[in-house]
Amino acid sequence: MLLDVLIAACAALAALGVMLICFKALRAAPPRWLGPVVAAVAVVAVTATLRYQWAGRMEAMLPKEMAVVERLATRSPFEPWSYVKPVVTTLVLADRGSARTNPAHADLVLINVLIVRRADDTLVTRHLVDCAGRREAVFPADAPFTSDGLPDGLAWAADTPPALIDTACALRTSGIGSSSKDEGHTPKIRPVI
Repeated sequence: MLLDVLIAACAALAALGVMLICFKALRAAPPRWLGPVVAAVAVVAVTATLRYQWAGRMEAMLPKEMAVVERLATRSPFEPWSYVKPVVTTLVLADRGSARTNPAHADLVLINVLIVRRADDTLVTRHLVDCAGRREAVFPADAPFTSDGLPDGLAWAADTPPALIDTACALRTSGIGSSSKDEGHTPKIRPVI
């Protein structure tokens, strides 16, 4: 966030410099109101550009085991251009390196899902994906189990992003993410700039 402010300030100063050079070349004096207007337009333009580029920059920094399963965009009256093209402010990621399977229940995959928001903390949750039923549920740490080893009382979601189910189920069939990996696997995310 601080870097965004510094970039916007530099853009405002650069725009003012270009304006002054142009007026100097024309041998004319700029109107007093023009300087603040040029600086404000530069700050708004750079801020909008940075907000639109955030998702692409974030995706480029992700480790290879992270898969983007959904991009959530927002519109805001404070950013009227977002009504023309919404700004992606949240990425939902599946950590393929954290996937766990159980040979006794081959249709189920346990996987970490990360919700990365611009200028906010990253939320990490565990999800149980049912490949046969094409559904998923948040898997709490204290989930009770039935006698056959299946979790009991989960709230299954039917409106799951298809990319999450596809990613988790592809891991099940490819053998990536076995139960022999470290259960304390914590994804490493570089800081958001």
